[in-house]
Amino acid sequence: EILAKTPAIPSGCQWGIFLRNHDELTLEMVTDEERDYMWSEYAKDPRMRANIGIRRRLAPLLDNDRNQIELFTALLLSLPGSPILYYGDEIGMGDNIWLGDRDAVRTPMQWTPDR
Repeated sequence: EILAKTPAIPSGCQWGIFLRNHDELTLEMVTDEERDYMWSEYAKDPRMRANIGIRRRLAPLLDNDRNQIELFTALLLSLPGSPILYYGDEIGMGDNIWLGDRDAVRTPMQWTPDR
């Protein structure tokens, strides 16, 4: 239903699609009641919020559940468009809610297990 309602784009173009990115998940377009629900489910700690949104990486949003992460990634890769993986999502990288603003989801790539 959502794909059917997606606006047409010029020939030779396609959408860039992603599960998460480097910014907060904005909740400015939802009602106060819906925002409160989203915060209670995905950002219980106020440090997990930024502006009127949620600042979490994909793995923590999915409770670090590898099966869910793989399922969501498979869905992303099966949709029309150019899939975009935010660095670290492929290894289930977490966030650091102690950092200010959007830096919580912009931590260095964890190249080794000790990072």
